[in-house]
Amino acid sequence: MNSVFGVVIVFTVMCIGFFLLGHCFCVLFQKKEDAVTKFLLGAVLFLAVFSAIELPVEKLNLPFHVLVIVECIVFVLLFGACVVYCVRNGELEAVKRWTMPDYMTLVLLVLIALQVLYGMNNGIRINGYDTSYYNGYAINALYTDTMYQYSARSGEYIGIEGYVHDGYPMLIAFLSRIFFMHPLVMANRVLACLEIVLMNLVVYEIACRLSNGNRKIADWTVAIHAVMSIFCYQFEEGRGFYLWQRTAESKSMLANVYLPLTLLAMILLAKGAESLYHWLILGLTALVGVSLSISGIFILTAMIGSGVLGILIYQRRGKYLLNAVLCMIPSMVVGIIRLFL
Repeated sequence: MNSVFGVVIVFTVMCIGFFLLGHCFCVLFQKKEDAVTKFLLGAVLFLAVFSAIELPVEKLNLPFHVLVIVECIVFVLLFGACVVYCVRNGELEAVKRWTMPDYMTLVLLVLIALQVLYGMNNGIRINGYDTSYYNGYAINALYTDTMYQYSARSGEYIGIEGYVHDGYPMLIAFLSRIFFMHPLVMANRVLACLEIVLMNLVVYEIACRLSNGNRKIADWTVAIHAVMSIFCYQFEEGRGFYLWQRTAESKSMLANVYLPLTLLAMILLAKGAESLYHWLILGLTALVGVSLSISGIFILTAMIGSGVLGILIYQRRGKYLLNAVLCMIPSMVVGIIRLFL
């Protein structure tokens, strides 16, 4: 599965899984969302479920294969339930009624495809200290059947890791195991492509929501963002820098996926704070960002805290303050465990 063909297969399977999860999530809450939103919600759900299982398995110092088994059981049941529901309710009939995408959709797909090609052929990448951290722990998990017990850089046995870390290396290792793929290929090809796709779809959806559904404005926003990202990648600590030069790290996912997803969740919340659906999206996004990126513990907490407080004060909806606290409790618990346990 380490070939180009294998990468395409794994990427396609994951995309289908994301869309299936997102579609069933929207149906559960009786929400009619477009395909982009369903795909993004599915990605958030997938990562949230993985994170909720990975943390306790890791903290109990269980072998890596236990994580793989538990994750597989949960995801098989979850995807199986989604498929059964779609078959019983005739949801798959939409596949038979598939029509050629319209002009605006094709433009968006071309823009994303060009960035994927650029990303996969971009030779200017930093292979540095942090990159070796993620790759090393993922490889150690696969070949030693442990989680964070061997140094990512030297291979030395260290027992219980004292350094604060996140769950992203285990995500790489888990996906590598179930798809029979080398972790370097998984991180630098499959997950890199997914990051580029998710980033563009989040930018598209944010622009679409802010422009009241104007897809032309959304496409132009994606195009302008892509050009700025490519031409600004040499500026350190910028989103383009992390996207094109540090793709294998969780910081890249935080800067280009988790933070924009959080902004999208707050935009949805500003337009409908009375809906449990919007609060749940914000809570799941926060959980993913905190679980899979140590930097997210601080950045996302500050971003969501100030953003939600501003929304509630501006709209004079103080009665939803309890909702804000409840939706942040899971991510706050995860952050405390990551930092102090």
